[in-house]
Amino acid sequence: MVYIYTLVNGEQIIGNRIDNNERGVSIIGDPYYMMESQDDYGNNGMRLINVCTFSKEQCIIVNDTHIVFSVAASEKMTEYYQKVVAAYNNKDVSKMMEDAIKDIEDMNNKMIQLISNRLVGGSTIN
Repeated sequence: MVYIYTLVNGEQIIGNRIDNNERGVSIIGDPYYMMESQDDYGNNGMRLINVCTFSKEQCIIVNDTHIVFSVAASEKMTEYYQKVVAAYNNKDVSKMMEDAIKDIEDMNNKMIQLISNRLVGGSTIN
């Protein structure tokens, strides 16, 4: 069954609850961060981001003291989650790594531009 976990640091994770015999820990299969996002038009929505993108395994073990609460996901949320998991399983990991590297390079370029603007007095801050 699919559950939504709220952690003590405020993060929310959705994933399959995996039964285990070990006390004090929860095993979450196919875990995804639930992130609020906004599109180019200002519409608010939600993104699911794989927790184990570059891992061999698609599960995490969370100490129960780090979980504030967990609730069963609604039918629609479960349907959405399962479609995202299926799409991820069909996605080429090398393409995902290329996308991640591009995102990092874009962030780096933006940071360089911000620093450059501040150094030459182009910033409106300060």
